[in-house]
Amino acid sequence: MPPHRPGIGNALSPEREWRTALGTSLQVEHDYEPDVEGDLPAGLNGRLYRNGPGLFERGGYRKQHLLDGDGMLQCFDFSAGTVRYRNRFVRTEKFIAEEAAGVFSYPTWTTLAPAGLFTNLGNRIKSQAGVTTLVRDGNVLALDEVIPLHVLDPDSLDTLGAFNFPEGVEMPGCKAHTKTDPVSGDWVLAATEYGRTMTLRWLVLARDGTAKAQGAVKSPRMTYLHDFMVTERYIIFVLHPVEFSPAGMLLGLRSFTDSLTWKPEQGNLVMVLDRSGGEPVFIEAPAAYMWHALNAYQQNGEIVADFVGYDTPDHFIGPDPAFAAVMRGEEGDAEFPGTIRRYVIDLKTTSLRQETVDAGMHEFPMVDLRAGLRKHRYGYFSCGHIGDWLLDGVARIDMDSGARKEYRFGPRHFVGEPVFAPRGSNEDDGWILTQVHSDKAENNFLAVFDAGNLAAGPLATVRLRHHVPLSFHGFWDGHQ
Repeated sequence: MPPHRPGIGNALSPEREWRTALGTSLQVEHDYEPDVEGDLPAGLNGRLYRNGPGLFERGGYRKQHLLDGDGMLQCFDFSAGTVRYRNRFVRTEKFIAEEAAGVFSYPTWTTLAPAGLFTNLGNRIKSQAGVTTLVRDGNVLALDEVIPLHVLDPDSLDTLGAFNFPEGVEMPGCKAHTKTDPVSGDWVLAATEYGRTMTLRWLVLARDGTAKAQGAVKSPRMTYLHDFMVTERYIIFVLHPVEFSPAGMLLGLRSFTDSLTWKPEQGNLVMVLDRSGGEPVFIEAPAAYMWHALNAYQQNGEIVADFVGYDTPDHFIGPDPAFAAVMRGEEGDAEFPGTIRRYVIDLKTTSLRQETVDAGMHEFPMVDLRAGLRKHRYGYFSCGHIGDWLLDGVARIDMDSGARKEYRFGPRHFVGEPVFAPRGSNEDDGWILTQVHSDKAENNFLAVFDAGNLAAGPLATVRLRHHVPLSFHGFWDGHQ
């Protein structure tokens, strides 16, 4: 599929304009105090960092997919009822080189470089650092699907350099999503390594940064993974039937994404690894695509793993995926919803049962991170309508009873990942912070909810003075 090159200044209908705005660059780096409607909670003190693609156009050339774009960190700094906003691009090797050249020089996940075949030969994908963020050892990290991980100053958001793994660690890549044990401080990372076969690597870094454990295992299928799950003892990889055929990409003919094919007849393989050692256990399950896990834990001799799953990822893979169509201001395909699912895994009998917790449309699952790797009560999600991936609300699901509370902003709004900021000790005692894109490109805001009373609507909205493209994931760093 050739790269799409719409004229950046072409007039669009209001409906198409608001969709396209999700994948339109924010060219300016800002630092200011936004206007606030309502009252910011006095106890909301800390920083919300958000990461996502911020630059989609260079030299008259526009990326063709929402997953492409150079990483841009945003920071909402809350203190004593006030808020400060700033944003900075992550100065990756790719960003610096292309900024100097004035053109896109490297292929990305879904878009070939514009200079032709030889520019795209081999695996030349470099980190855009535009998917996730977290705070580790006092620094902000920006992650992509490849290494390096980038380190940023938490105050200025200046890029300080690449994250250095400890000596002796073999980590040729790194998934954008990682897991942190809130009790021990262990940081669990994973990577996929492609060759004649696929190797899954995992690494556990202790709180002090030393390597605590690492391992590698051959995967029985060549696939693409975005996230994984971890308990106190186990690592769980969902090997969904997304077949990766690398030949066309290596020859410079296709992007990585265009080299993926959905093969539902193969079903899922759920791989469970014991972090203390031993051979992996493989369990079959119905085909379901997973972008994001909610959480996993051990209970009564079983593993409980909650995630958002799709019967078919037509919004991502297929003839007209919504993630590409949005760049043209069009709807595209998104028939199959992201439903909230649960795997209950019994390793003694090597069996699994799948349950549907909620059959509505959901994405961006989030728990109170203090419950990570252990039993959680609540899950927080962006939510929408079946058949439309443009999520217009935020929901809290009681994962024990299925009880639901939600708030909808209405049509022509897109609600990003709900980030939990704790107030007390309970999982619903805190605030939910979510970035919202409205039907006007310049009308973007951050909504602040009481986590225990979402249905009442935002306590406050932080109004930005400018357009912001889609931001994928966030991290709350609280302080007194």
